[in-house]
Amino acid sequence: MKIALLLILIALLTIPVLDLTTDLETHENGEQSPNEQHSDDGGTVDTDSSNLDGESDDSDDPQSDGKTDPTNIENEAFKITSPLPNQKVSDSFIFKGEARVFEANFQYELLDGETVLEHGIVTASEGAPGWGSFEKDIQLSSKPEGPLVLKVFVDSPKDGSEINVLKIPLKTD
Repeated sequence: MKIALLLILIALLTIPVLDLTTDLETHENGEQSPNEQHSDDGGTVDTDSSNLDGESDDSDDPQSDGKTDPTNIENEAFKITSPLPNQKVSDSFIFKGEARVFEANFQYELLDGETVLEHGIVTASEGAPGWGSFEKDIQLSSKPEGPLVLKVFVDSPKDGSEINVLKIPLKTD
């Protein structure tokens, strides 16, 4: 029995450790994206800084006008149905969609430049691995100075950093 356990331990120690943080992701069509890296939570992170404002890079798509597809505001943790990118919002608007997050909780911030106007925690109807629906009425307490960004994210249980971040640009009245 001791010999069998020793052999299993030796076998486990000889398995090479994989570093997935620098592997290129292979897409369904076989192409690899140099701007995506695997993250510690098993998802992918877009390392192309030109997309950090919530807009997608559709420049290669002949049917795209280069703006975010308003029916596809999502990543592996969120599917946002309202508000849509560049939607005009007033002092009150509905934030809704679906989330697939641990214990059904995630955070949002409403930003006016670097100023946080509103922030909070939202609880979806179901936690991961399922998709839970959510709806939140966001009230602005003051008139924004310029365009807004709705930032949706999860705090990493590993180190507290923001993961699965979605940024949705909004216009004001």
